[in-house]
Amino acid sequence: DNTDAKKVTVEIDGKKKRTGGPSHKKSVVTTHLDLPREFAKCKEENKTRLDLAKSNISLVPASIKELTQLTELYVYSNRLAVLPNEIGGLSNLMTLSLSENVLTSLPDSLANLRQLRVLDLRHNRFPEIPPVVYTLTSLTTLYLRFNRIKEVGNEIGNLARLTNLSIRENNITSLPPSIGNLTGLVTFDMSYNQLETIPPEIGECTQLLTLDLQHNKLANLPDSIGNLVHLTRIGLRYNRLSFSSIPCSLAKCNALEQFNVENNLISSLPEGLLSSLENLTQISLSRNQFSNFPPGGPAQFINTVVLNMEHNQCDRIPYGIFSRANHLQKLNMKENILTSLPIGGVTLECCERNIGLISNVIFVLDIGTWHSVVELNFGTNQIQKLPDDIACLSNLEVLILSNNLLRKLPSNIGQLQKLRILDLEENKLDIIPNEIGRLRELQKLILQSNNLSQLPRAIGQLSKLEYLTVGENLISLLPEEIGSLESLESLYINDNPHLQSLPFELALCSKLEIMSIENCPLNQIPAEIVAGGPSLVIQVRSRYIFRPLTTINHLYIFLYIITQFLKMQGPYRTM
Repeated sequence: DNTDAKKVTVEIDGKKKRTGGPSHKKSVVTTHLDLPREFAKCKEENKTRLDLAKSNISLVPASIKELTQLTELYVYSNRLAVLPNEIGGLSNLMTLSLSENVLTSLPDSLANLRQLRVLDLRHNRFPEIPPVVYTLTSLTTLYLRFNRIKEVGNEIGNLARLTNLSIRENNITSLPPSIGNLTGLVTFDMSYNQLETIPPEIGECTQLLTLDLQHNKLANLPDSIGNLVHLTRIGLRYNRLSFSSIPCSLAKCNALEQFNVENNLISSLPEGLLSSLENLTQISLSRNQFSNFPPGGPAQFINTVVLNMEHNQCDRIPYGIFSRANHLQKLNMKENILTSLPIGGVTLECCERNIGLISNVIFVLDIGTWHSVVELNFGTNQIQKLPDDIACLSNLEVLILSNNLLRKLPSNIGQLQKLRILDLEENKLDIIPNEIGRLRELQKLILQSNNLSQLPRAIGQLSKLEYLTVGENLISLLPEEIGSLESLESLYINDNPHLQSLPFELALCSKLEIMSIENCPLNQIPAEIVAGGPSLVIQVRSRYIFRPLTTINHLYIFLYIITQFLKMQGPYRTM
């Protein structure tokens, strides 16, 4: 009976070999329509909607002119290079979808489509906005995304009924002043172009709710941007904006819910800007030149849910900056130069929690006020110590502290009862406290690249742990309690030069699928680990196993694993 046999794969050099079996890739079905028949049926049944999408069409017959009852025509995802002039005879057409073809121009006869409301020209090869488009004054929605357009003509101002305009992913360097004629615009997407300036007339588009200008070359914004008081989102990331190019008038756009200036040249913001934008819930200032938090104090984060300041030059978090941030859930301070988490001097009467005495001055650790925080990312900083009152973060689920200078963890870290992910990679830890076992919700524990010589026995209490990596340490022995990790799927113990054996209790980890033992001088692998249970990938390195005879034990291990394969009655994957 081989029903319990385990499938075992040895990955040499970490390269997983491709195995046979059926492909699950979806095949593309090409339909060849009988267009004259489709047209006849449409006319006979007096249909107002005709869908010819994804039909491998390269030519639309002139007989389409007979379908004058049509109000909707969908011809997207075909191979059309031209349209017949006769399409201009569809005088009742309100929606025309031509996206994902190879069109470079449109017939002038389209000017006859006086009732056209929606025109979709995305993903074609237009070198310019076809002149006939500027005559379609009934348009409310115009999509020109992903073409080869370099210029927007001043005639765009003719389309005064537009509410939705997308010209993203082209090569446009400027917008004409007539853009201000589009006073009914609700969404305007000019992202992924080459824009260097925005005309002040944009301030006339006072109905705008979303304005996407990200991924351009903007070095400044007009003061008139402050007239767009209904904006809920303005996308400014990946431009060339600096502190001086952020207008103070932006503070009037107090309906904004998202403010994203990621990857610019900004070192600060106008004082009080963020606190004026009282509906902001998501703020991203990442990848700029901030050395301090923006001026404005705690008031600027009252309604903030997500704050991202990754990849700046901040060396501290001001004490009390989040004292009013009752909704803050995610804080990302990765890749700054923080050396510690915030502390501040206070009077004795204020001290109700953990107190530290430093040079006879009393300090309260401010982190204890961040009660609503769910996710903290302090990776790639210079933090040497965690404050004891990190335990106050009772709702914390994700804590990332990788690539810092931590030497130990506070014992009360076990009070983070909701923690699911703990990342401590690349620190200087030489011990993990037993209290780690109290993190009963922990699913992912990353201890890679530290100075650990052992793991606490309490690690066996982490019944929900799925992913454990302790590679690149100094571990000489794994505790037998590791066999209690009933949810463990991936175990990385690679590059531990003192690890010579594995506990047979690992066989009790019934869900284990990946075990990396690369560069470990193992003398044996208990047979129980590779016998029975689910499939298992054991990662080794050929350059490590095939050494001179002085390391014959390593060759023995490789042969031992193969022997276990051959003893198994069930199938196993190729090595």
